[in-house]
Amino acid sequence: MSRTAIDIHTHFFNGRDVPVVGFLKQTIIRDPHTPVDQDIVSDAFLKLLKFILLINTPTARAELDDMGGQVSPIPPETIRARDQENVAAGIARFAGETGRATAGLSTSGPAEKAILDRIAVEVGAPELRSGLQTPQAQGTALADRIYQTSRADKLAVGEERDYVHRSPFMQTIRWAGLLTRPRLDILAELDRLYGGPGLIRIFSPSLVDFGAWFMTEETVTPVEDQIELVAAIVRRYTDALVLPFAPFCPLRAALEREDDPQLDPLRNVKRAVLELGFLGVKLYPPMGFRPIGNDGKLDWVPRKPRGGAAALDRELEALYLWCIEHEVPLKAHANNSIAAGPNTGRFADPAGWQVLMRDPRFADLQLNLAHFGGFDETAPRGQFTSQGDWEETLAEMVGEFPNLYFDLGYWSEASQTEGDERARVLARTRALLNRSPLMGERMMYGSDWSMLGREPGHPAYLAGVLAALAELGLDEAQTEKVMGGNAARYLGLDREGKQRRRMAFVYAEHPIYQDIFNQ
Repeated sequence: MSRTAIDIHTHFFNGRDVPVVGFLKQTIIRDPHTPVDQDIVSDAFLKLLKFILLINTPTARAELDDMGGQVSPIPPETIRARDQENVAAGIARFAGETGRATAGLSTSGPAEKAILDRIAVEVGAPELRSGLQTPQAQGTALADRIYQTSRADKLAVGEERDYVHRSPFMQTIRWAGLLTRPRLDILAELDRLYGGPGLIRIFSPSLVDFGAWFMTEETVTPVEDQIELVAAIVRRYTDALVLPFAPFCPLRAALEREDDPQLDPLRNVKRAVLELGFLGVKLYPPMGFRPIGNDGKLDWVPRKPRGGAAALDRELEALYLWCIEHEVPLKAHANNSIAAGPNTGRFADPAGWQVLMRDPRFADLQLNLAHFGGFDETAPRGQFTSQGDWEETLAEMVGEFPNLYFDLGYWSEASQTEGDERARVLARTRALLNRSPLMGERMMYGSDWSMLGREPGHPAYLAGVLAALAELGLDEAQTEKVMGGNAARYLGLDREGKQRRRMAFVYAEHPIYQDIFNQ
């Protein structure tokens, strides 16, 4: 693997950084075309996950205060035990509050008891529910079994922890436990799974800002605090080079401009990029906006701008022009998922970006469209919609726009070791690469950790993607481009310019920066 191997698509936010109820309802189903376990998408289960996600989970400010001048991740087995304790506490609260109303969720005592019964049955201990145990005792006993492993020896880098109970239902509970950690320790788990010499050297995590889109009123870490904390972590964390992307929400920006015309809606992005070592900006169109040409009514948002959806265009255009001026890349969610509004997942269609990039003002935008490879989106052709699979539109765009890239984040269809779905996706990908060789120059490895943590086999993801690339017929040089070379070009790390100068200012003393860039 390339000595500059890059994971271009990661996250390490925790449960305090998202509006939990809205986040769970929109992200728990990643693919609207795939049948899912109805218990997993039930409001009763989401209530349990909410309780876990907010149990003992530190705010960004608290984590900053605890950090001081040092970055010292908690040892893996210690932090896993803490995850288990938090899951136990979350289950105990859930068991003790069955039937009580929870804002944003419509559930009932019987439905919640059924979730506890299912956990007990899956871990092979239904008697835990029939006995006269306190909620705390049930939480502890069930969590012990949820985290039960068949081995006690220490795990090597990227090795899979051998949990006994490995269903998606069980893994989703453990994933919620993961997101109770300090953000530093979620990053450290990412590095333990996929990083190290000969593996991934550079991670590019994105922060998120979803709060303006959801009807639920929830307390969320301010974006300013998230940026300050992540900036502190990436300067001090030396086991990997971490190059973050700042979030931008055009709805929040439009509302801020209305409330205070003197306030710059780009202030957080500008500070993150120009002063704190952030390398780009992340957008989530399926929250409810097109890349350009917004004309809907936005009737479903908690508060809509007086100028309607067109006000979003003003904020987006300002962002695009600023990014072009300062050589700052954009990363955009391009999968029909995390739709905050009715059918807004379709706003992630690459065709919307095709409209934008054909505008001469935005032709120089450096863009990554994330989540390539599902081959499961079709729609009638329209101004902002693809005809055929979105991947087909993307292949057209790669030939048209020299600054367009795409990543393989959460490419679970191909990373699994066998199955009809894997064969289908690899056959379609191979056909596209043969027809459009330029795609090999723009494809970038991405994991979408920590969202990927919901998959029971996530520790094997990197190995699975490498196996898929080999099966596609990529040679060593082509694989190195996918695993790092293409991302280096996308990020602007392969050439002198504003991006490299900003990066050198922040990371000049970082050992991995020195190893890679000071040769």
